[in-house]
Amino acid sequence: MHILVLTDRDWTHPQAGGTGTHLFGQVSRWVAWGHRVSVVACGYEGAAAHERISEGLEIHRVGGRSTVFPRAIWRQWRGLVPDADVAFEVVNGVTFLTPLWMSTPRVTLIHHVHRDHYVEEMGPKGRVAAFMLETAPLRWLYSSSRFMTISEASARDMGKIGIRRDQIDVNHMGVELEAFEPGERASVPTLLYLGRLKRYKRIEYVLDALEAVPEAVLELAGEGDHREALEREIDERGLSDRVHMHGHVDEETKLRLLQSAWVNLTASSAEGWCLTVMEAAACRTPSVALAVGGLPESIDDGRTGLLAHDNHELAEQTRRVIRDPELRERLGAAALERVRGLTWDRTAQRTLDAFEEQRLTAAAEGSGVRKLARDLAGSDTGRAAGLGAAVMGSNVIALVFTVVFGRLLHSSGYGSLAALIAAFVILQVPGSALQATVAREVSTEVAAGERAPGAGVRTWIARLMLVLVAAVVVSIPLRHVIAAIIGVPKDPWAAAAALPTACLWLILSVERGALQGFQRYKLVGGSVAGEATTRLLWGLVLFAAGLGVTGAFFGTALSLASMAVIVALPLYKEIARGAVGRPVGPEPGLRELLVRAGAPVVALALIAFLQNIDLIVVKHRVGGDLAGSYAAASVAAKMIIWVAIGLGFYLLPEASRRTRLGRDARPILWRTLGLIGIVGIPMVLFYAAVGTPLLKAVFGYDNLHQAGQALPLLGLAMTLLACTYLSVQYLLALHRSSFVWILATGSCVELVVLLGISVQLVNFALVVLAVQFAIAVAVVAVGYRSRVPLPRLAVPEPAGETGRGSGY
Repeated sequence: MHILVLTDRDWTHPQAGGTGTHLFGQVSRWVAWGHRVSVVACGYEGAAAHERISEGLEIHRVGGRSTVFPRAIWRQWRGLVPDADVAFEVVNGVTFLTPLWMSTPRVTLIHHVHRDHYVEEMGPKGRVAAFMLETAPLRWLYSSSRFMTISEASARDMGKIGIRRDQIDVNHMGVELEAFEPGERASVPTLLYLGRLKRYKRIEYVLDALEAVPEAVLELAGEGDHREALEREIDERGLSDRVHMHGHVDEETKLRLLQSAWVNLTASSAEGWCLTVMEAAACRTPSVALAVGGLPESIDDGRTGLLAHDNHELAEQTRRVIRDPELRERLGAAALERVRGLTWDRTAQRTLDAFEEQRLTAAAEGSGVRKLARDLAGSDTGRAAGLGAAVMGSNVIALVFTVVFGRLLHSSGYGSLAALIAAFVILQVPGSALQATVAREVSTEVAAGERAPGAGVRTWIARLMLVLVAAVVVSIPLRHVIAAIIGVPKDPWAAAAALPTACLWLILSVERGALQGFQRYKLVGGSVAGEATTRLLWGLVLFAAGLGVTGAFFGTALSLASMAVIVALPLYKEIARGAVGRPVGPEPGLRELLVRAGAPVVALALIAFLQNIDLIVVKHRVGGDLAGSYAAASVAAKMIIWVAIGLGFYLLPEASRRTRLGRDARPILWRTLGLIGIVGIPMVLFYAAVGTPLLKAVFGYDNLHQAGQALPLLGLAMTLLACTYLSVQYLLALHRSSFVWILATGSCVELVVLLGISVQLVNFALVVLAVQFAIAVAVVAVGYRSRVPLPRLAVPEPAGETGRGSGY
């Protein structure tokens, strides 16, 4: 095989440490066995950018310790090593993001999780760095990767950041037995620390042990950015004459230090295995270490060395080994006996076996970006994100609709179209609530398996079709009255279409809700995007036919009718498939369904109120250009709501299904809230940086300074409202409605305060932000406390997380 190794440091790097030794131990075997190895690593002072070590081994060095990751990705993506059969990615706290760009079969090596290491090195902000650079990529991008680690302790730590145990192979590190052998002990008691000089290595604890044994000296070998701090510490403790700092040492010096030491010490806060323990063992030198990470596996406590639980115990155990010759010799002999069974041949062969398995798997099911896409498409995050993207895309098309018809109809004509659309938007709230209710009912029926799921949908749609016919019959003779109510007296036929269009929306909403219940998320997302696209196309066709405003609005009705017909066939197939061979019990009628939709109607109406009340107040209190500029900022800020609506299409039915199965559905809520954060936080930062010029470029208004200042505040407020919306969808899935009083109270408070504050756009935005923050905290807290209201059902779970249908 041709093996590509991606690592931050190769074994020649001055700070290679155990990672470098591990790589060399395996790579040297692979090359000796006839494989070809290409290594991509960071450069360092004096190192060649490209080095051919032998016929089967070459090293490419790009960037430094911090820049190696993007530069290695770029160079390899451009074909630096073009013909590798497999890749061996070494993750030392930072990933190479290989699932995003590499199609080569991969094995990912993690010596140990660096989360605590980040905090040790960087303080509290290290938690953020650890999450962004290590935890988040490994948990979500590498969800189907094959991992290898060096101890069971490291495997457990990997599990804590979301990697499944069945993805992980534990492959203990070997030892170059030919390079190590027992030698002559030093004449004076000698402690040894061998490794990198990093803060997380806690070498200060080793100094504590040295102080506990006044007759001893300490050999300190290694380099790192903690050296200056250690030198000051040694001076301050008065240990300069007892500590010999060697810096980076060659293999000959390392062997001499290991042979002469009486005891090898390590006090690190994170070690996956600690290779120096095994190298010391190969020289018959026992080790004393803190019982962290893989050290309880590399040291058999009381037989091959001693473990401690804090720095005081470490000092005491060191004193025991130094002052008890019989104990020291017994531990050293047992350590040497054990290490003879750990060879690099064994380690390297097990890794090759994993490579071969990955090649066979990749050949069977594909790999790289396509495999990642399939994995994401089948995950909660991927399917929810797909629906969010569909709604976002449909709203982008809706903006195009606004721009296009604003130009075609000019100000007076578009004013009439806008009034018609506003009337339709008001009528949309019941349809959205009905969609949520149907999704909840059908997904619960699918999960329960008690009767033919969704059998009542056909009845509900049939009743709504009768309502549609009645709306058409009533609207035609009353078209002038309806036109006067809406404010479009010159377009009575367009006004006559308002109620029938709302009925078509109800029908499509019921169909979409049922498809959500059947987990046909791709079809739901496609219908959302298709509705926006056909609305624009139908409108343009009818406008070109000379129908003006009426034609533009009729396009909405025709798009809804088109989508209702398109999704009806696969929906009825789902219903028929579920009904085969199963008794159909009594289904709730349309009236009962509307009663069940009562709480969703109230909840969504209140959210719509919270989303728009500030616009109404500003229009009344400010008016003119300032009100227009605030409206422009509000439109930009509400983009995140579009994403939340799409995520809600997935969240509600999945929460209903899993709750009905007796499972905790809250992880779906957390994932969708996380997606809101991923989209919302960069959006708010972007608005804060370029708010005013952005509004001017998009909307073309002048005097946008105040609106530009208000935009990031409104963006953050709408992000919080998006979190509230998703929590409401989750609670509706659980048949909870107690949160409604929170929305109602928040709505009243926001209205009263907006009416009473001084007239400044930033002040209005601050009020909206404060109220949305309080509501979001309260509703998310209610969602956190709400778990499983029903006992687990004795029915089989649908296969996998993808359930019945293929989706995003």
